Amino acid sequence: MDIIELHDIRKQYGDRIVFQDVNLTIPVGSFVVVRGESGAGKSTLLNLISGLEIPNSGKIVVDGKDISELAKIERTDFYRHEVGIIFQGSYLQPQFTLMENITLPGVFAGMPEAERNAKAQQLAQMLGITESLSHLPSEVSGGQAERACIARALLMDPKIILADEPTSNLDEENAIIVLKILNAIRQQMGITIIVASHSRDVSRFATQILFVKNKLVNSEVVELALAASEGEVNDNQGAI
Repeated sequence: MDIIELHDIRKQYGDRIVFQDVNLTIPVGSFVVVRGESGAGKSTLLNLISGLEIPNSGKIVVDGKDISELAKIERTDFYRHEVGIIFQGSYLQPQFTLMENITLPGVFAGMPEAERNAKAQQLAQMLGITESLSHLPSEVSGGQAERACIARALLMDPKIILADEPTSNLDEENAIIVLKILNAIRQQMGITIIVASHSRDVSRFATQILFVKNKLVNSEVVELALAASEGEVNDNQGAI
């Protein structure tokens, strides 16, 4: 079963064409890696899938729903519950604690405070950052900040997580830990993971690789991904 379908997508900014005639399907529970040179359109592809940007023409279907048929407010609510986003560079609000950052999507979605706090605590325990929840982003390590970003993306129980260069600010050890966490989430929770990255380490976990080049997106299915097994991640902090 496919959770994402792109049909004849065209995207351009002014006279610059980023994509044309893009057709793509992504099965449920995939670990998808988006590769391509800087400026090729990796982030634009994620933005189109996430609904942050709209194609000039073509159709995007997410979890069986044609996004073009949704009114703006319906589309916003749909994506809020369907898609979790991990922005590039551990993007957290610097004035908020990790707890406040993690629960922010729930605030916008109108989730009751007790419910969002309980969910954040659950996710923090799963990801091994419970003791850091009261700290500001500037007071924690890059690895802890990235885990907080993952927790925030999971707060609304999405079916899809999109991550734009999630390991770009991490050393190799922490980068591998974060990738193993994302893969364990895919395996244990059935969430589809889509990662745009230059890192070669990411491809170890891929079940599907998308190559963005010359305004097109070519897909390659990886039959035997060298993905981490369930529960492999454990850095003595109780992580998933």
